[in-house]
Amino acid sequence: MVAGPIDAYVAALRRTLRGPRAAKADLVTEARDSLVDAAARYEEDGLDRAAAERQAVDEFGAVHELAPDYQRELALAQARRTALIVAGAVAAQNIISELAWRGASTGWSWEPDRFYAVLANTVDYASYAVFAGALLAALACGIGTRFVTVGRQFARVTGIAALATVAFFAVGGTLLSALSPTWDAAGAATGSPLQLVSNSLALTLPGCMIFSGLRSIRAATTAPAST
Repeated sequence: MVAGPIDAYVAALRRTLRGPRAAKADLVTEARDSLVDAAARYEEDGLDRAAAERQAVDEFGAVHELAPDYQRELALAQARRTALIVAGAVAAQNIISELAWRGASTGWSWEPDRFYAVLANTVDYASYAVFAGALLAALACGIGTRFVTVGRQFARVTGIAALATVAFFAVGGTLLSALSPTWDAAGAATGSPLQLVSNSLALTLPGCMIFSGLRSIRAATTAPAST
């Protein structure tokens, strides 16, 4: 069964756009509804269905002309999701790590050296800055678009920032764990069950940030229009 002009156009638009599934589906559905409404009006004016659909598609504009605007919306939607994931991941890791640290340090006589203290403070303050920055980025990609102009480049930077965040905290967290007395000479964790939860999050949360960050970078690039 041969697809009509509207079906072919919508399929091409769907193949071209990249971004969150729900947001993409909403944009494609909105475009389809507009085309169907326009075709119905042309039919009322006397055109047959095929001609009415062709006229509606011609009037709507070529996929390669409209895709950049649609892609901007999808890129910002993905960037907002990435920013929220980063904020939530950093906050969760901080809370669990702090609880695990306090639980494991009961009865310690160990005092951190200057390097450890400086590194720990750097990681802590960096986490606060990342959390605040991620929330601001999420706002900028959402209701903030009413007040500031952000586009696909902002979404790309958000994705890159998510990857950089993972790299920074992976290095910092590894050093802190390696220098912590909760690690024995063989390098195995000897802390409480809460520390095991912290270790699990340390593996899961970065994966989520990397995945969403890469999707933001991908959504920031418009695919060649399908024909």
